[in-house]
Amino acid sequence: MKFIVLGNYNENGLSGFIKNPNEDRKSVITSMMEKAGGKLDNLFLTRGKYDIVAICDAPDFETMGALKMLIMNSGAISKMDILEESDFNNMASKASSMMGAYKAPGT
Repeated sequence: MKFIVLGNYNENGLSGFIKNPNEDRKSVITSMMEKAGGKLDNLFLTRGKYDIVAICDAPDFETMGALKMLIMNSGAISKMDILEESDFNNMASKASSMMGAYKAPGT
């Protein structure tokens, strides 16, 4: 499954960069993903709302949830959102088959 991870470093994470500006974070994250049975496709450090954008593959959402627990526990990240790739055509097909099964309150 494909996932997009959005995150923000906090003061501890940024302090780590300043202490070791040449550390290869992509290598660290690649190793972590491989240990979890996944793969890091790409990692971007960005300006704007998020400091980190990672594109990765993992066996399931639970694996990504476990990685989030691990990363957030490090104290270097203040926020981490995980977006899961979805098949909109499949969703629409399921919604179509359920048409009429739901009525809004008061109708």
